[in-house]
Amino acid sequence: MEADKIDGNPRASGGVNESEVVSMKLVVAVALVIGVLAFAQGPSPLGLVPEPVPGLSVAIWTEKASYYIGETARFFVYLSQPAYVYVFDITPTGHIRLIFPNFYSPNPWKPAGTHVFPDGNYVFRVTPPSGTETLQVVACLQPIPVPQGTKEDPYPLLGPDPQSGRAQVLGLVPEQCGCCATAWTTFQILPSSGWSPCPPCYVGPCPPCPPTPPCPWPCPGLCWYYDPTCSCWKWVIGEPSGPGFYWCLGSDGQWHFHIRICFGDCD
Repeated sequence: MEADKIDGNPRASGGVNESEVVSMKLVVAVALVIGVLAFAQGPSPLGLVPEPVPGLSVAIWTEKASYYIGETARFFVYLSQPAYVYVFDITPTGHIRLIFPNFYSPNPWKPAGTHVFPDGNYVFRVTPPSGTETLQVVACLQPIPVPQGTKEDPYPLLGPDPQSGRAQVLGLVPEQCGCCATAWTTFQILPSSGWSPCPPCYVGPCPPCPPTPPCPWPCPGLCWYYDPTCSCWKWVIGEPSGPGFYWCLGSDGQWHFHIRICFGDCD
């Protein structure tokens, strides 16, 4: 998954609204059972086996069992008591990112109860490749020294490859402190033939994902252009001629943000 920042009022970080709490009571109970079964049925995805903490339990689950590439996703975390929360995303390729806390929501402290993520002014967008993605949450009674997200990289990649990423996580979490608990869940990423790549969104309004791209992916010279005359996003190939701001896909496979300013006659 990747992050898009969105405009508008963020959801309160302390929890969810009443209707969500009511609808999720049964889900919380199921998630707790699933968490217990996960420990009995298979190893921890990141290799974490914290010493049990009396009174501290955590559960994590996604809003849906599967997502199409390009969709936005939400997940939930339940805490039996206040704790510092850390959520690691394990992609189908095995690479690991810390997705909470992050640049947009840097405070890991959460009270007891059920919390919805994203918990602020951003969204999680499902990205390639397709396959099984894993979320593993670690809840600790004391903070741990995790990497800090930046504007350029809001979700820090842990290690250049899956093996070094796992080693870095194991070095961060004090398994024998008697102060942490962990749980995990998986969901399926499904390919979508109509999906078109979505650039990051650090400045609103954010570009949507249109149903049909103008050319096959990867699309050389592909740009999202924000047209101020209609207050809308448009696909263009190559640099747009008018003023505004836009994201263009570079030859390095990365999105690059540009602002075009026009003085005088812009035609």
